[in-house]
Amino acid sequence: MINKIGLIYQDGNSAGFLRGLCDRLACKAELITPPSAIGKTQVMPRRQIILAWKYFQTRGVDLVVRFTDADRSRWEDIQRDEMSRVPDDAKSMWICGVAVNNVEEWLCLDVGNLATLLGIDSSRIPVGKDQTGVVKGLISRNCLIDESGCDVAARIVRDTPQRVFRRWLEEPSLSSFYSECRAAATRAGCETPNELDSSSHE
Repeated sequence: MINKIGLIYQDGNSAGFLRGLCDRLACKAELITPPSAIGKTQVMPRRQIILAWKYFQTRGVDLVVRFTDADRSRWEDIQRDEMSRVPDDAKSMWICGVAVNNVEEWLCLDVGNLATLLGIDSSRIPVGKDQTGVVKGLISRNCLIDESGCDVAARIVRDTPQRVFRRWLEEPSLSSFYSECRAAATRAGCETPNELDSSSHE
């Protein structure tokens, strides 16, 4: 079983996406983060990766999930480059997810759905270079009392209807990440829903 997962991410929206995805996968593992300075850049230097790995080892994690943005680069190249710096003894339990081009663009894979969940008109979400900044602002302004942007992002992922989430999974970078997460769960004997399977219904 996967009882503890080490998470490495760039920002609050990325953390929220990961938490929401855990909910969709019915994952009840404890989520552990490294010291705050680790993982905030798009590319993690090998020294930071080793520090994170040592930290997670002391806390007995069963899986490490690193999540970063492609930022206009090929996501496959970012993933390959990142994994090349992971210590050999960690590779079997280390997943690297890469959002194209960033997590806000993943949340915009269905603009109508995002607008509904944020309680706004879809015309307020632009297409193009301004989209990321606007979505970040909308998420910040959608926080309820005692909520953070991380909580809002998690809620968006968790509350997105299955039919819409399946459309999200047509994005190759997200589909690959989702499949890797499910494969790790399967190897550990955890049962997860498979929203890639069109025979699965809400």
